[in-house]
Amino acid sequence: MVIFLLAAGAILGAAAGGAIGAATFGTSAATWAGIGIGALAGAGIAGAAYMASRPPAYYYPVAYPYPVQYWHPAPSVNYVPMYAPPPRGPVFYYPAY
Repeated sequence: MVIFLLAAGAILGAAAGGAIGAATFGTSAATWAGIGIGALAGAGIAGAAYMASRPPAYYYPVAYPYPVQYWHPAPSVNYVPMYAPPPRGPVFYYPAY
């Protein structure tokens, strides 16, 4: 359903942009530029309308699965499991609707 909304927005934007470009400058280059810019604007507006119509998503932090066990690359020391440290950086989140 979303793809149809984006396609309809792009088609309507292209038609409007082409008409504005042709009416303003009267050249084929302006018409094609208007079509391209209008298609991008129409798809952007349709995407924004779709995102605004969705229910809000709240993100909650997820506990990192620590420790993560892996085996040493040298086969002679594989009798002792090693543990990977947690990643540095932001906390990972998952959506909850």
